[in-house]
Amino acid sequence: MKTITLNYPWDKELTDKSVVLAVGFFDGVHRGHQKLINDAKAIALEKNIPLMVMTFNHHPQELFSKNKISYITTNEEKALEMEKLGVDYLVIINFTREFSQLSPQEYVDNVLLKLKVDTVVAGFDYTYGPDKSVDNVQNLPKFAKGKFKVKVEPKQTFYGEKIGSTSIRQAIKNGNFPLVKKLLGYPYKISGEIVHGYRRGHQLGFPTANLKINPIKALPKEGVYATRVKIDNKWYEAMTNVGYNDTFDNKELTIEANLFDFSEEAYGKQMTIEWYKFMRGEIKFDSLDGLIDQMKRDEQDIKDYFQDN
Repeated sequence: MKTITLNYPWDKELTDKSVVLAVGFFDGVHRGHQKLINDAKAIALEKNIPLMVMTFNHHPQELFSKNKISYITTNEEKALEMEKLGVDYLVIINFTREFSQLSPQEYVDNVLLKLKVDTVVAGFDYTYGPDKSVDNVQNLPKFAKGKFKVKVEPKQTFYGEKIGSTSIRQAIKNGNFPLVKKLLGYPYKISGEIVHGYRRGHQLGFPTANLKINPIKALPKEGVYATRVKIDNKWYEAMTNVGYNDTFDNKELTIEANLFDFSEEAYGKQMTIEWYKFMRGEIKFDSLDGLIDQMKRDEQDIKDYFQDN
């Protein structure tokens, strides 16, 4: 897969032939997105032309809302999921105010046609301009004027749950990772560098790898989780705590993973955490002995969980 970052407007040709183009922001590349991309891939294979996905470098709401956007996937994570789905070209457009104000006809003429689209595949709620009542996928054929085809994907559900990035972000926030996995189709991941912490885990007999938190990623609520952690391309079952370590009154949120059967120093290495189950909330203990006893129970509960699952 080739990844291309573009600033609007652009003049260069990206491909030497027409493409099937899947459009959307695709945060999470969840089951609904996967269905859309797989349908687009089937069309591309039938026509013997490449599959291109067009997305943006950040969520359009970041331009118009003061609320912080939490992402399910970074652009790098999104690209990895796209490659798994057989995408040939991933086009990431830098979303600016100028781009957001394109009229429907300008969007067709200066964006879609410049990408040499044969067919556009979009979700039923896809919009692309300042006036959502006009600039939507239902009206796109009118502005296409027969120059390309438009396929609209219906709303997707899974076991009765609407599949959407908003609902997945809320499930992550709630610590409902069984639901997150159902809607994404894979376990939620957070990756980053292992950094120095307070080393209290070492003192308690539960050494931890402390994750440098990416401020744009959606984070689960405070508590203890059953997780799997990858370091140096090897996976370990782990007990991971999210919170302020109420017993010690930390001032900053931390994510600390106690890896089972791992005893190496790993500072500076990359770590990926897969999230599976919320085990309990944060507790402020009156004594270190009480904290250690609880951590021993948490460790056994998590080992039992992975043995059963």
